[in-house]
Amino acid sequence: MPGVILPHQAAGSAAGWGLFDFRTVAATTDPAAGGTAVVTLPQLAFDELWLIDHAVVSCTSVAGTDVRWYSDSPTPANLLDGSSSGNFDVADWPAGLQLQPGTSLVAVWSGCDDGAVGTLTVQARIMRRAG
Repeated sequence: MPGVILPHQAAGSAAGWGLFDFRTVAATTDPAAGGTAVVTLPQLAFDELWLIDHAVVSCTSVAGTDVRWYSDSPTPANLLDGSSSGNFDVADWPAGLQLQPGTSLVAVWSGCDDGAVGTLTVQARIMRRAG
């Protein structure tokens, strides 16, 4: 008779992390200049990882905008996600959009009217390194 195979925790990106808290964070850009508005959330602690489950972006620009999300700096290698509906859009990530320890989330709106303001609101699961 074959034995019963039981599940076990395997090493991986989530190994050693446990749920610590839930958080909603909102941030607003300074007025756009030159067609761009940028907001940077505070840097995560080095023992903290965020799984962003839900987000809302908006912008007061009359012209349509794009919004892109980056880890740390707005470079192609750091692009996490984005939308061509930056004036208003909602995003859900059932598995969580992962923001690594020690990094910051940067949102950049492009195509903005000068003076327009972008707003970002995220709901995240805060994971902390176990031990």
